[in-house]
Amino acid sequence: MKKFEKVLKKTVISSWFLAGIPAILFTVFIHPVVSKYTLSVEPARKFLGQYAYSDINNDSISEIFFTGKGIPYYFIMGYDNDMHVFDQWNLSDSLNPLISDFFFGNYDHDRLKEIYIFTHKHDSLFLNVNEFLDPNGLKLERIFITKIGFLKGYLTALLLPAGFFDKNGDGKDELFFVINSHYKSGPRRVYSFDLVNKSLESSQITGSITNDPQMVDVDGDNRPEIFGTMSASGNYTKIMPYSDSSTWLMVFNDQLKFKFQPVEFPGYVNGLYINAIKTIDTMGYVATHIVGGTDSTIMKSRIMIYSTDGKLIRNRLLSEIGFFKSVFTVMIKNDSSDKILLIDDKITELNFNLKVLKSVTLPFHSVVNPYKADIDRDKKDELLIYSIEEGRVIVYNEELQRIGEQKIQTPDVYWKFSHYYSEDHKHRLFMTSGNTGYFFDLKKNRYYYLGYSYYPGIYFLFLLFILLVRKITTWQIEQNESLKRRLVALQLQSIKGQLDPHFTFNTLNSVASLIYTEEREAAYDYMNKFTLLLRGMLNDAERIYRSIDEEIQFVSTYLDLEKLRFGDKFDFYIEIGEGVSRKEQVPKLVLQTFAENSIKHGIMPCENGCVLKILVKRENDNLKLTIEDNGIGRERAAGRSTSTGKGLKLTGEFYDILNQINKRPILHTITDLYDDSGNAAGTRVEVWVPVELIL
Repeated sequence: MKKFEKVLKKTVISSWFLAGIPAILFTVFIHPVVSKYTLSVEPARKFLGQYAYSDINNDSISEIFFTGKGIPYYFIMGYDNDMHVFDQWNLSDSLNPLISDFFFGNYDHDRLKEIYIFTHKHDSLFLNVNEFLDPNGLKLERIFITKIGFLKGYLTALLLPAGFFDKNGDGKDELFFVINSHYKSGPRRVYSFDLVNKSLESSQITGSITNDPQMVDVDGDNRPEIFGTMSASGNYTKIMPYSDSSTWLMVFNDQLKFKFQPVEFPGYVNGLYINAIKTIDTMGYVATHIVGGTDSTIMKSRIMIYSTDGKLIRNRLLSEIGFFKSVFTVMIKNDSSDKILLIDDKITELNFNLKVLKSVTLPFHSVVNPYKADIDRDKKDELLIYSIEEGRVIVYNEELQRIGEQKIQTPDVYWKFSHYYSEDHKHRLFMTSGNTGYFFDLKKNRYYYLGYSYYPGIYFLFLLFILLVRKITTWQIEQNESLKRRLVALQLQSIKGQLDPHFTFNTLNSVASLIYTEEREAAYDYMNKFTLLLRGMLNDAERIYRSIDEEIQFVSTYLDLEKLRFGDKFDFYIEIGEGVSRKEQVPKLVLQTFAENSIKHGIMPCENGCVLKILVKRENDNLKLTIEDNGIGRERAAGRSTSTGKGLKLTGEFYDILNQINKRPILHTITDLYDDSGNAAGTRVEVWVPVELIL
């Protein structure tokens, strides 16, 4: 067991193991350098009018169609992939983007598609259909549909295609579309047109506006329901059912009858976004009610789940989920259950119970518009988030993982998608905004797996860093230990050399002389001082610093004993300046060493009248220690002294080591003094000790 613990401990503290911990965390929380996908956005060829790509002959190669204005006709031109014209279709009535967004269908389910486009002459709406590549195919022109809004020479209606479905079982699909007229100038209905019998059916007229119509089999009966985004504009002044001063949960069946009685949401300038939802065991509708007006008495913004027969199952305030402004609702199809996404400055995924599953903050600082499209043709929609202000689009997959980003600046935020296939049958998503087109291409990065080499690289970088840190730490420890060993050695040497042997012997002789002359009190006094000096020296042997008060007491005792030897040959004065608390720490013997050196070399050769002054004062963040004598000076003393200068040398080394430890150094200067005649007049030593020392 102990052997195992030893091996485990050795493994845990090893550099190889320690480097793995941050490397794993870095790998988990940091996006990989190499993306699994690459997104490209390329501008397409520009045309003056509307245009789109579609494979109308089912050969997996797209043809291109665009509209234009000739004299006197409008026209639709068809090109193959090499930009060779294969047909031109002239239309005698006006094209208008509000109603003439041409689209493609295959009502008879053969190999060839038809082009559908609406035209108008004043307030008369016409349907035009052309099966371009089949001479015997369907071709309809100027089929009158209805009167639409047209005021003061301007079209005041919006036509939106919904889709195709064989509602009467004759094997041919009917065309479904919605007309929303402005003000009271025309209809607001859902229509179906029988392309075989050229007959038109419509829902009852309502005041409610249906935008972005969808045809989805919501209840699983293999027949579609028709619904869309509802808005309450409050500009349809006619009195009629389902006023546009409210929004309505309004769903039609393929016979253009209400699937259930419409549900009202009172409030002017509000919106209701309706989407179908399908889970493993439930089908129904997701309705998001957005309050756009100032009336606080109406229902607050919320998201709701309704059954297929219009019964409210559950609802939740958007403010409870963290949304306080307008929000987009997007449904992403999944294998088992559809995903509900709320989008504003973040993407929040809800489950069928309207509980938050996850939330992803968007990297935008402006209003965004969401779209969904199958960019890579894997039968799963990607989510595109676009900011027209920032001019960039970011793509997320169904798991809300960010898989691509590109710069793009479109004329407006209304994007229409179709699929483009080149001559070599390669697919790209085609998007139009205004009369500008773009190709989106999302592919798996072939170099993605090479990016995994990035992770071992991260590991080895952390390993190198840890090894380097350990090497530096070891070196620093060795340096510190070396300094400590040197300090200990210097301390031992200072203990041996703290007191001059001659001083010790002379002091003892002086004491003995006092005893011999029976001056017992004086002998006791000096012996007591000598004992104090020795005790202080031994007690402080392991200390580097001591307080300035202790240092002054030590040097005072030392100087008293020196006066016993030299009598009245010299006097000494110690002065403590204001601001010195006496608790400041100074290096041990900082005063005694220089005082001893001053007596030995400067004062001893004098005959009499010598003075040793010691001054301690506060100077900014330093203690300034001054030791000054009026002895013979260093120049004359050099010729007389037999000293090796070992004490000062040890002091200098001692300070050098301390200065490597402390941020601010201990400094000292030795100045020769001269009188007015230029003769030597003593020596001044000045020492600056930082107040804050590392002890």
